[in-house]
Amino acid sequence: MTPHEIMIRMRDGIHLQSFIHLPEGEGPFPALLVRCMYGTNAVAGKTRQFVDNGYAVVAQNVRGRHKSEGGPTGRYDTPEDGFDTFDWMAAQDWCNGRIGTFEASALARVQTSTAFMAHPAHRAMCPQVLPYGMMSRLGGSCMLHQIPMWFFYAQSGPELNPYDQIDWMPHLAKLPTTSILDDLGGPLEQFRKVVVEAQEAYANLGDLNQFQKLNTPNLMVTGWYDHCGTGPTDFFIHTMAHGTAQQKKNTHLVIGPWDHSCDPDIIPDYNFGDTAKRDHQAAELTFFEHHLKQNEASALPPVRIFVMGKNEWRNETSWPLERAVDQEFYLHSNGNVQGAWIRGDLSTTPPENESSDQFIYDPSNPVPSWGGANSGPARVLPMRRGPRDQQTTLYRQDVLTYYSKPMDTPLEVTGMLKLVLFAASSALDTDFTAKLMDVAPNGNARLLSDGVVRARFRNNPREPEFLTPDVPFRFEIDLWHTSNEFQPGHRIALAISSSNFPRLSRNLNTGGNNGTRGRIRFRHPDNLPRQNATITLNFANRQE
Repeated sequence: MTPHEIMIRMRDGIHLQSFIHLPEGEGPFPALLVRCMYGTNAVAGKTRQFVDNGYAVVAQNVRGRHKSEGGPTGRYDTPEDGFDTFDWMAAQDWCNGRIGTFEASALARVQTSTAFMAHPAHRAMCPQVLPYGMMSRLGGSCMLHQIPMWFFYAQSGPELNPYDQIDWMPHLAKLPTTSILDDLGGPLEQFRKVVVEAQEAYANLGDLNQFQKLNTPNLMVTGWYDHCGTGPTDFFIHTMAHGTAQQKKNTHLVIGPWDHSCDPDIIPDYNFGDTAKRDHQAAELTFFEHHLKQNEASALPPVRIFVMGKNEWRNETSWPLERAVDQEFYLHSNGNVQGAWIRGDLSTTPPENESSDQFIYDPSNPVPSWGGANSGPARVLPMRRGPRDQQTTLYRQDVLTYYSKPMDTPLEVTGMLKLVLFAASSALDTDFTAKLMDVAPNGNARLLSDGVVRARFRNNPREPEFLTPDVPFRFEIDLWHTSNEFQPGHRIALAISSSNFPRLSRNLNTGGNNGTRGRIRFRHPDNLPRQNATITLNFANRQE
């Protein structure tokens, strides 16, 4: 299969390097477009399979990548480029006017941004691990492990800059944070701006009214440990809330026990069984066969989720589950919780006149990240990705742990997760972090989800309000989501601290800008006053 290379002209005169792959036989054919942040070679395998199944494929490098004009690469979605390419494709004699889009991550984001322009030829899209509002649920913090490596790799010029031969930890630990790339190179000014203004760069969900414009059948895939995992779920929720009846009918969400790769074999720390594997391209082919070739196909469920612990797939009609019931678990202790040596309790009984727990946070010695919803760059860091056993991080004096009693019968938690804390700090600003875990009888503490809130952004991510030292405030931590069945003998466990590094940026406790400051303030003991601090879990009632 030898593609034909062409430079397609955009409305502003910029030309984008594009490769035309045509199947054998007489056209016109249904067509697919993939717009490539990381070069067209990265999608060569999928392109060949689609062509072998009768699709014409246009693989296009986005602005600034390889021979494509314009740039800088990746800073903007430029949905007009997708729209103009649809125009060009629909006018070709080999195209039947029905076009789909595919691929993952940044290549997913350009699909949905173009879909909001509602081109009539855009008849189906498969945006896998969509980074929609990627940091909108990080409580004002940002994914430190992701940003500098991604800028270095993907935004250092027309060609990709390999990052996997670098020892990143000494660079990630540098202060101020804006200096991380100084010794490595890359787009320094862009990186510094994003680090300082991460909320503007990565947390914006856009105008929700734009969902009314969607008219493209949509199959989204993500994982419980995907660092972009809230993107597909929020996009689904917003489609159901604001989209047309037809768009709601044609929008589907799949969530598996995966990280950003959507491949269970990438995560060696826990075996979810052979059922965790999914042939994503086969599913996309079936989806495109229906919407682009107009062949009959079995109806897809609105939602399909993998229930961890039970390790089974299940179809659902909604997300979050309409039948789920919120259950609050309260934190209990005698005021002496210390790491996992002395644990507090989790129960559904509200506390009465209990003492507060305390810990000291030192930004120069943060709690190390150990698994979780981390991105591709995490594979070159000690933290890695996914459901790692957290015991190595729990036996620290700056971690508070709370365990439920062992389960007598299986208990499923499926849905959105929220922790409400009441805490006082000696600092003007600090972070509070939390992890939800499934603890086995042998002590293995399998991570399910984690979250953070930056104190100054506790009420509004764009309007900082500093703390009054030693005065208790209410904090709400978004723990994202999960689906897990706790087996008999297992416990629900919660760990609370003030750092999760380098997954999350450190709060330096000074009250200044954490991106530009190089000074650290050592924090005195913080109190967690016992004012009905709760973690809210969604119990999934069994389907009838």
